[in-house]
Amino acid sequence: HYMSNVSLITPTAKRSHYLPALYDCICRQREVNWEWLVFDDAPTPNAWMIAAAQTDPRITYMHSSVPLSIGEKRNQMIERAQYDYIAHFDDDDHYAPDYLRVMLGHLVQNQADLIKLSAFYLYAPKQDFFGYMDLTAKTGHHYVLNREEIEHVIFHDKMQIGADFIVFYGFSYVYRRAAAVQHPFEPVSFCEDEYFAKALLKDQCAVITTPDTQGLCLHLVHGGSSSRCFSRYFLPNHLMPVIFPNYREVIAP
Repeated sequence: HYMSNVSLITPTAKRSHYLPALYDCICRQREVNWEWLVFDDAPTPNAWMIAAAQTDPRITYMHSSVPLSIGEKRNQMIERAQYDYIAHFDDDDHYAPDYLRVMLGHLVQNQADLIKLSAFYLYAPKQDFFGYMDLTAKTGHHYVLNREEIEHVIFHDKMQIGADFIVFYGFSYVYRRAAAVQHPFEPVSFCEDEYFAKALLKDQCAVITTPDTQGLCLHLVHGGSSSRCFSRYFLPNHLMPVIFPNYREVIAP
């Protein structure tokens, strides 16, 4: 039985309250060997992370008191990573136990350089909105989740978001480390995922997508989220614990 080795990377700063929940997600991952690299540029090091790295040898905690861009943090973690595959584990998202097994399975089977989700579940705690975003939907009713309110928009043929929109969201990126060494992230904190994916596409790398049809990942949308979400569907909240039984909302201190 094939066991994948994968390096998980988490750039973070001043969001330490999310990290224990993310570690729980990582420990629940099935049928993979992992290491977890965390790069933190908060003014002071994170006591919880230091303690976790001392007790679990699979954790590498990197801290810089000098602020760096998310792209630079990703590059430094990829440099330190020891495995052939990299998976983004963003500090504020929820990854279900089969996430890595399924994503790596597709990546290896298709001999691809990068895989990401083309459709995924999302939750906005502030608006108490549970939805499903389908990046392949070119038309139809969508809910727009901004910082505060929920708006409605109808996509139509003349209002295309663009085919490359499908590669923007980096929270579900899993890729070959070699591809990232060849195409380092830009030293920016906004759109660094998009630039990375576009560089791979331009270089004719194999970028594939898959929809989440089984509850692999819950993308969390909140005030700190860098990009707007266009949810195709609005789902009843009672389904959330059915689809994501391990999810617990993290309350900021």
